Amino acid sequence: MNMNWKVKSFAFQCVDTFSLHPILYFARKHITRRSRLDIPAKCRSWLVHQENLAALQRPDVFEFGAGTDLSENIFLSQSFASQTAVDLFELLDIDLVNEAALQISKRYPAIDYHSMAGVSDIERYYNVRYLAPFDAARTPFGDDAFHACLSTDTLEHIPETSIIAIFQELRRIIRPEGLISAVIDYSDHYAYTDKSIGPLNYLQYSVEEFKMYNHSSYSQNRLRHHDYERIFRGLGYRFIRNEALDVAEMPLRISSHFDRSEPSLCARRGIFLLQNSK
Repeated sequence: MNMNWKVKSFAFQCVDTFSLHPILYFARKHITRRSRLDIPAKCRSWLVHQENLAALQRPDVFEFGAGTDLSENIFLSQSFASQTAVDLFELLDIDLVNEAALQISKRYPAIDYHSMAGVSDIERYYNVRYLAPFDAARTPFGDDAFHACLSTDTLEHIPETSIIAIFQELRRIIRPEGLISAVIDYSDHYAYTDKSIGPLNYLQYSVEEFKMYNHSSYSQNRLRHHDYERIFRGLGYRFIRNEALDVAEMPLRISSHFDRSEPSLCARRGIFLLQNSK
């Protein structure tokens, strides 16, 4: 195993999840810069959601996993009537929100830039309501409250049991025939900052081995595309779009925990569009 990867993971294990959270965010913002904006890279997912939900006329949309800068929500504000963006932790950084709005307005002139001082301004100018901390598996919303839901690069961090609970709740709060657009990152996220390991590095470790490095503050569930297919199908969703993309080279060793015969095992990215056929 690469030593840098090992040391980073061990460091996460030494600190309690909730005490580590602000430390990890500070490091991402000020040291690694992983929270900084890369509009061209993010655009790909935004356009997927815009395309997936194009059939809905000015929908009211729910999103879980809102993140730090709400750049996606600002971009999609041109297409949606309203957005309710929630997160398990309060990660919002108003400086990054303003930076996102400015960059997006320059790249997409149809989207006006507004300087924002807080969450009330975000809702005022872009019709985005931000709620955190918020558990998407237990919401206060009424039945059929939203036309659609979207999720971007979030599901890979959620345990399978919690994913099932969230999507059961979505069955309730999304209207009949409503849509869920999800983009999932299947790659080993440590590879983004450690170039000595491959994008599927973590597939070589058994469940017990991976527990040593998979701290809950930066958890990766290692679910593959076919696992999500199984979950969504089991909950009764109808598949409208189902794509496993961006094939990557596999590590030499693959844990027996994974089914090597699955064609989507080597996918780095997945796109789903589900219909709530209740």
